[in-house]
Amino acid sequence: MTSYRRSLALAALPFLSWSATAQTVSVNAGANQQLPAGHAMTWLHGQLLNPSPVDFWMADGDGANEDKLLKWNDVTGLTAVGPLKNAGGQLYGWPSDLERVQGIVYGLETFHRRLYTLDDQTGLCTDAGPALNYTRLFGMSYDAAANKLYAVDQKTRKLLEIDRSNALPLVVTTLPAAHSDIRGLAFCAADSKLYYCDNATETLQRIDPVTKVIEHVLDLNDGPNAIVDEIEFWEGELFCSYRSYDAQTNVWSAQLARIDLEEEIAIPYGPVINDVSAHSFVLRSLPEIPRWVQVGGPPNATIARPWQLDTPVSFTRPGRYVFELRAQLFHKVKATDTMVVVVTQLPLGGNSGPKSAQ
Repeated sequence: MTSYRRSLALAALPFLSWSATAQTVSVNAGANQQLPAGHAMTWLHGQLLNPSPVDFWMADGDGANEDKLLKWNDVTGLTAVGPLKNAGGQLYGWPSDLERVQGIVYGLETFHRRLYTLDDQTGLCTDAGPALNYTRLFGMSYDAAANKLYAVDQKTRKLLEIDRSNALPLVVTTLPAAHSDIRGLAFCAADSKLYYCDNATETLQRIDPVTKVIEHVLDLNDGPNAIVDEIEFWEGELFCSYRSYDAQTNVWSAQLARIDLEEEIAIPYGPVINDVSAHSFVLRSLPEIPRWVQVGGPPNATIARPWQLDTPVSFTRPGRYVFELRAQLFHKVKATDTMVVVVTQLPLGGNSGPKSAQ
């Protein structure tokens, strides 16, 4: 097993959230500008309109929301659906994971050992086949390119491929004995590997399902009263349900977070959801963020704060400069708009111009 020893800092950062409507995200780069002679700096003023909301599901709820699917959306707030149960009324109260597959949400019910499809409007669970012969199914992930659904049995440490047509499992491999509390599983399309989080060692690992080679990715260091409970790759980034326990109130809570594999920090999104055991989650949307880039004109215009809507920009030569404001979701550009700044004449003694936003 190859090891790359790194450690994740689970940062207590302000959560990222925007109010939003159902409209499509757009940007406004503002009016064109022509600078007076002797000015070599101005401000760019943009607008980010109708960004997507933070929208995710977690399951299952505790307390008043026991056995229910909890939906968070910045616009509608928290909605509880269920309780989760089959058509015969049997509770499916241990949903160890939920996974989207070709528009259908599949779930794992650990106590009853079932793979099922979920109606997220009613909480109805429909079995995909007979009970599986594994008693601690935790974590599920889908490889869309290969059309394969994977799961992990925590007790036997078996990595499984499950046939969705009949719920029959095929053993891929057995994971290391030290990884005795595997909680989450996520397939990464970028490297065709399965990532999994193990609470026993508080580590994030990854495995090539073809070669069976396992690599240590980083240490989670989530502590005795916290768990990285489930993970999912979304738009090429790794997200988790980060669950924590308050011993004084005896309440579990959870928060959606992005695990930045390069910076080794966890960035919270949305609010802390109280009274939830977030064994599973489904991420549906996140807000876009603005970014300014120069797309035309002489080189080397300096955009001071390209990730802010209002930012100074300075110039080293006269010319016609074109700037594009983008609405980005990580590396994907969702909307653009451009504006032009014409620099007529530079000052003889260096940059001058407005010192604050106009």
